[in-house]
Amino acid sequence: MRLATVGTSFITEHFIAAALKEGSFEVTTVYSRTLDKAKVLADQFHIPLIQDDYNALIHDPLIDVIYIATPNDTHYKLAKEALEAHKHVILEKPFVSHHKEYKELLEIARLNDRYVFDAIIPMHLPNYQILKEAILKVGQLNLCNLSMVQRSSRLNALLSGEEPAIFSLNHSGGALMDLGIYPISICVGLFGKPLEATYVCHKFSNGIDLSGAITMRYHDFIVVATIAKDSTGLNFMTFSGDKGHILVDKAPSLISSISFVEKDKSSELAHPQDASPMIYEIKDFYEVITLKDTERYNAWMKLTSDAFEVIDECRKKADLVFAADREN
Repeated sequence: MRLATVGTSFITEHFIAAALKEGSFEVTTVYSRTLDKAKVLADQFHIPLIQDDYNALIHDPLIDVIYIATPNDTHYKLAKEALEAHKHVILEKPFVSHHKEYKELLEIARLNDRYVFDAIIPMHLPNYQILKEAILKVGQLNLCNLSMVQRSSRLNALLSGEEPAIFSLNHSGGALMDLGIYPISICVGLFGKPLEATYVCHKFSNGIDLSGAITMRYHDFIVVATIAKDSTGLNFMTFSGDKGHILVDKAPSLISSISFVEKDKSSELAHPQDASPMIYEIKDFYEVITLKDTERYNAWMKLTSDAFEVIDECRKKADLVFAADREN
């Protein structure tokens, strides 16, 4: 299947590299509003075509799938137009700005007999299922701690008076949308939707959240997730019970290590994974399209739906209002 990319950030570079490595999709076209940027990326990966006309891109009969990695607030509109042009869509995380946009995109995809995928990595990793099974070893689960703390390369621009899209309410940015989506999606996938979710955050003068703490309450245990784009720190997950705990001792988004820690011993459970973690979601998306595996697709999108209901609840409690909220 032939694929075009939209956006020229580092995440698009990672996606193209993974797509070329995995091999299911033929990456034929790079789109950018600026042709020079498209050419740089296309030349880097020896991709034959570039485009700066989005309408022409989505109506190109030689393109089957559109990968979109643009500012968060543009996801809904660009995906809607591509789906209505009868293209499958892969949307970089966060999928959309809020749950209402999610519901509308899923309906548009259904009406046009196309798929729209949420490109969030963890649930497609081989070690995700191992993690789910490993948690059963801890006995009575009582407390989960997750941390994603990554000082943004765009923070200095914000501090100097600029407003990068990732730090803008007008572009559905902030720590919750960029980083919080990971612990929320992981826990919703592992345990289902929580009974209650809250978010307490540190905001910049423009109202965007730079860092904060998410809590999710389940029947028998609590999840606490700390996220930050204004700090450096540790990245990990722990799932603690009365018989031991599971430690994921690196970025939660990658699940590259899974240790079962008991009182006097520790055992590693994770399997080796490819250095390009996006290859797993790419393979999954290709299989769903070609096999018309609606059951697997529906399971993924139910997870995305539940995650965005949690995110919307957290944003409401933290008083984080996006321009996209007012437009819909």
